[in-house]
Amino acid sequence: MNDVASSAVIFRSEGGLFAFRINELLEIITRSDYTFVPGLPDCVIGVINRMGDVIPVIDFRMRLGFPPTEYGSRSCLMVIEHDTTVAAVRVDEAVTSIDLEDNFVELGNDSIIAGLANGNNGERISVIDAQKFFDIN
Repeated sequence: MNDVASSAVIFRSEGGLFAFRINELLEIITRSDYTFVPGLPDCVIGVINRMGDVIPVIDFRMRLGFPPTEYGSRSCLMVIEHDTTVAAVRVDEAVTSIDLEDNFVELGNDSIIAGLANGNNGERISVIDAQKFFDIN
């Protein structure tokens, strides 16, 4: 593997499993409330105050083009940092973590999906490229 973290935190969305690299995760916030701000891109659904900093909240489903849905009681905000960008990502539910060592196939394309890994149950996990995920234009 290149210079990426060897672990990732897994979350569920739209029936699939996805992951951000563990070194990009600052915290998981179990509440999923936020303040709506008009005029933001569609997938940026609002902002939260995190330790005095106002950071955007990105709806994972909308960012990947999945249909919108009502989030349930297990939804949460995953605060992700890449380089100098910090955002809270709203997901269906955080699941667990996984060791990517010897279990990661890099896709090497311009997709938001950096690569694939296999979960403990043989489920495919799509590992997100945070830099491309945050590139909202």
